[in-house]
Amino acid sequence: MTTLRTYRSKNESGRTFGSAARLVLAVVVVTSLSAVVGLTTTAGASAPPGPDAVMGYGSASTVASAARTIGPVAAMAATPDGGGYWTVSSAGVVTAEGDAVLHGSLLGVPLAAPVVGMAATSDDGGGYWLVASDGGIFSFGDAGFHGSMGGHILDEPMVGMAATPDGGGYWTVAADGGIFSFGDAPFDGSGTGGSLEAPAVGMAARPGGYWVAYGQTAPVSSVLGQQQLLAMLGYLPLEWTPSGFLWRWPTTPATLKRMWAPGVDTVVLRGAITAFEAHVGLPLDGNITAAEATALQSAAADPAAGANPNGYTYVVVTETLPESMTVWHNGAVINATAVNTGEAAAPTPQGTWPVYERLRAQIMTGTNPGGGHYADPVQWVAYFNGSDAVHYIARSTFGSPQSLGCVEVPFSAAAFIWPYLSYGTLVTVN
Repeated sequence: MTTLRTYRSKNESGRTFGSAARLVLAVVVVTSLSAVVGLTTTAGASAPPGPDAVMGYGSASTVASAARTIGPVAAMAATPDGGGYWTVSSAGVVTAEGDAVLHGSLLGVPLAAPVVGMAATSDDGGGYWLVASDGGIFSFGDAGFHGSMGGHILDEPMVGMAATPDGGGYWTVAADGGIFSFGDAPFDGSGTGGSLEAPAVGMAARPGGYWVAYGQTAPVSSVLGQQQLLAMLGYLPLEWTPSGFLWRWPTTPATLKRMWAPGVDTVVLRGAITAFEAHVGLPLDGNITAAEATALQSAAADPAAGANPNGYTYVVVTETLPESMTVWHNGAVINATAVNTGEAAAPTPQGTWPVYERLRAQIMTGTNPGGGHYADPVQWVAYFNGSDAVHYIARSTFGSPQSLGCVEVPFSAAAFIWPYLSYGTLVTVN
């Protein structure tokens, strides 16, 4: 049996499916809870808890906490008799406390995505399942494997799971409210179609139905709120769920990771905003104005129309001889080529900027360092910093400083990468 204690708070909502009673809820574990996932209990009966702590309420006694050396805690599940529970970290490390028996763990196992949810077999507590944000399922003890979404493309990452009363199946839930059923778990409905400003945060089940709990993003006027929505719309190299930000690809370049910080206005955010502005027809300045905040909210309410259609591209130009450029798209290197950067009299500045203008071809004009004027035909042009652009120009060699500040690329490479250098693409020169 599943018992829920519910609390009503502003902008939190619950959706009911099957015969589950209608509740507005944030789910808290109590004695007879058999499957609450994607949510953890915090706060203490007599004192505030420390990080990754478990506290009991009412008749749910607090079991002495075991050491959790690999955190943070991502989810938990209780034994059928309420005499113990398991917790699992985002790395998949399971800790058993009270009368809960450890049936296995992912300690030392490389994961493609972090663990976000957990459910236990409700009949005897002889096993449990873990779900990762990419939809992968891991089963332990007598918990049978009934299928997963691992290896499939998800619109939004998984955030939790729940098991059927007989342990013969389970559901998983994604941040957009999508429900995936496996084994004898019936599909009773899903919560897709709502705004991304109210993401699903977890689920719980009872005989004949299940609940899905929804949270909320930070205000769209804040940097954090903009990051959250842009991540869910695909404009960032990260996903976001109420558990936090997750890098989409394990191959994300270290230079890109170093420029990211949650809640901080960095060039990574400005690139994402520029890409969003280009997609919805706003001025390209890399900042969310009050008017543009409305456009971002509209995109969150209709993600099919507002989502990034181009994927995520990142460009790294290296001035170490021989000079080169690497183009990374959706987790993979798609091109690496020799290039030319600025000569000593007109060096290419080092740093990172988003692409703000794209031209199939043009005549570049200007003044040489010696005072003479030039008018050079170029193709496959992507401006990223003032008058500096990635483009093709006819040269006999590539791999050394020859330009007046631009990044010059051979024709075949320039033609191939230009469609990927969409507005907002970050270009790093180092």
